[in-house]
Amino acid sequence: MTGPKGTGPGVQLGDLQVERVAPQALLPALAALYETAPEDVAWMADSCEAAWLVSEVQVVSGQAREVVVGAAGARPSPAHGAELLGGVFGGLRRAEVTALLAGAARQALGRVYAFADGRLFSPEPLLQAGWREVGAYRRLEGRPPYRVAAPPPGVQLVSLAEAPAPARLRALQSFEDRIGHHAVTPEAAQAGAGGFDPALSVVALDAQGQGVGVCRATLDMAGDGPPLARLDAPGVALAWRHTSLRAALLAEVCARLRAQGAAHLSMDSWGDTPEELAHDLGWGLHVGDETPILASPEGPLPLGAGEGGAVASGA
Repeated sequence: MTGPKGTGPGVQLGDLQVERVAPQALLPALAALYETAPEDVAWMADSCEAAWLVSEVQVVSGQAREVVVGAAGARPSPAHGAELLGGVFGGLRRAEVTALLAGAARQALGRVYAFADGRLFSPEPLLQAGWREVGAYRRLEGRPPYRVAAPPPGVQLVSLAEAPAPARLRALQSFEDRIGHHAVTPEAAQAGAGGFDPALSVVALDAQGQGVGVCRATLDMAGDGPPLARLDAPGVALAWRHTSLRAALLAEVCARLRAQGAAHLSMDSWGDTPEELAHDLGWGLHVGDETPILASPEGPLPLGAGEGGAVASGA
């Protein structure tokens, strides 16, 4: 919980108050939730289009004070409304606070989603309010698969370093319709962005030289042992998803990683389909970590309603 402030008139002990605030007002709560310095989470606040704090009236040093017990910011997602960042501090009223934050965001923005690891937001009030699992973040692990897959006719695979900047940007935009992803900035298309190696990362170019897919990777040295490969799951433009392009990108990157001595890889994915997961498991990878993504129903809440029936009143 973050620091207390004085209460207003008519506020009673135990009351929960939800307040829309400027995104920068989230910084102390985000730093406490993620257990880091405010400057390390400043990018989160900067990326939010709206923000809310929930305070509870508690007795602090013998006086009734409003103490922040939850915070959420809404980070826009091109095709899925907005992602809720932040979370709820521990306590007996985590479900109520989660419901208030989720309800405020839905009322203001319509559709929102959250990574439901169970630590930052309580999933039960969201499920009770009709939120459903629509995808997941996953980390897949294993040795780089010994597989070969050719790209579709007319598509060329080149290193990210060789691809023109506009093609890199277009290729990265292939992720934007997937839940868990956000709008790509030109900075993300620069060589070395995200810590990925432009020589190991691969871009797919169509016959017109447009970027239609990408798979970014790098090597992390682990002491005296073989390097560990880190990569994002391939992204493929919608018009090419029925083809072999995703498999070809993954196979090409894995071949480059093996050539550099990598014996193990860790691959992050957000919003991949069940078919894509089945493909990767069939290539010998396994799920090392998984966080479900819960999304709200379409449309805003009825005015005055709260997620899961929560109300901003004393317990």
